[in-house]
This record gives sequence, C-alpha cells and structure tokens, in this order.
Amino acid sequence: MDRRSFFKHSFAKMVQAGNDIIEQKAIEKAKGWIRPPFAEQELDLLINCSRCGDCISACPHQVIFPLPLKRGADVAGTPAMDIINKGCHLCADWPCVTACNEKALVFPINKIDEKDKTGETENPTKTSVGSPEDKKRPDAQDCPPMAKATVNSATCLPYSGPECGACKGSCPIPDTLVWQNEKPSIIQENCVGCGLCREACITSPKAIEISPIVINSKEQPDRNLRTQENV
Repeated sequence: MDRRSFFKHSFAKMVQAGNDIIEQKAIEKAKGWIRPPFAEQELDLLINCSRCGDCISACPHQVIFPLPLKRGADVAGTPAMDIINKGCHLCADWPCVTACNEKALVFPINKIDEKDKTGETENPTKTSVGSPEDKKRPDAQDCPPMAKATVNSATCLPYSGPECGACKGSCPIPDTLVWQNEKPSIIQENCVGCGLCREACITSPKAIEISPIVINSKEQPDRNLRTQENV
C-alpha cells in the first residue's frame, strides 16, 4: 500500500468510526421513547424528519406527539408515541406514514409486492408513498416491531384467580395475544408493540408492560418511557 492509499484508507476508517459513534449515541438516546410505525433507523429518522408535524396531525387517535426541546435539540419536534397511555391502532390506511413526505416514515412496499408474487421477502426496498410501487398498503402484521409488550403475572387478574378477559380481542395481530388455561400471554415473535392490549387492560397498575425494542442485545432498555405527561 502506497502512502496515498494508506492515508485514504485511514481517513475512511476515521469517518466510519465517527459515524458509528454518532449512530450509537442516537440509538442510546432513543431508548426512552417509541417511534411511529415504519420509522426509519433512528439516525436516518433524525436526518430525514423535517419536524413538520404532519404525521402527528394525521394520527386519528392522537397517539403521536412531538418530543420537546428539553430532550435535546437533535430530537426536538420529532414524532414519538404515547403507547403507555394510548395504543397505536395500526390503521389500515396508515395515515401517519402516508402524511410523511420526508422519508422518515417509509413503507417497504416492494416487500409486500414480492410476497404477493413469489412468497419471498428478501432484500426489500423501501419506497415513499405515491411511487409506482404504491399499489398495496402493508397489513398490520407487516409493521416492524415498535416496542415490546409483556404480561405482568403479578398484576394480571387471571393469574391470581379472578376471571377477567378485558384484553381479549384487543390484539390486531393474529396468534399474538394468546390464552391458555384462561390466562393471557404474548408471543414475542409476533408482537409489534402497538399497546392496544395495554389500553384494554382494566387493572391499576396496568398488567401489560411496554418497553422499547433493544437494538443492541448487549444493552438493557430504558424502562422509563417518555409519554406526553413525563417528557
């Protein structure tokens, strides 16, 4: 390797290392909130999002809210979901995603088309709404996981004896909220973290717990989720 190639290679490694640090900081910070459906990776979302608020206004259930300035200028105004208090209804027309023109929330449309034609879902390409590929909207089960929902058996009524069933029928994803011996449990492989089961829960405190998706398996999630009340 000549001197020029050496410096070029070294500079490229420095740039990549810098990008990795920035991305890791963005991921670490994002553990305190949950992004809307089909949100891009955190750093891409921060770069692409114009803070226009269109996705927030488009949500018919008022689940999405803008992160405040006190959480940092880099994330202020970007959309997060108050799933602790309200469930995401995974609307069939995905109004929050279709309202986004900045490619911060993006459908993997090609994935749906390829699945229809071949049954395969390899190498999906994300496309913006309004493109020629926008022939069919994703189903609820096509939504990438936004959060993780778990049943707390210590507060869930059926685990202590009384019958309940308040959350039965609340989950829009097939074979996710299942009942065995009149006790609910959540199949994590199918759960997208919409929080509708938590919204339906009648106990206080809620027996359904919501936590962010852990992006790095070596790290633990921040259980102190930001909501509209505690941001």
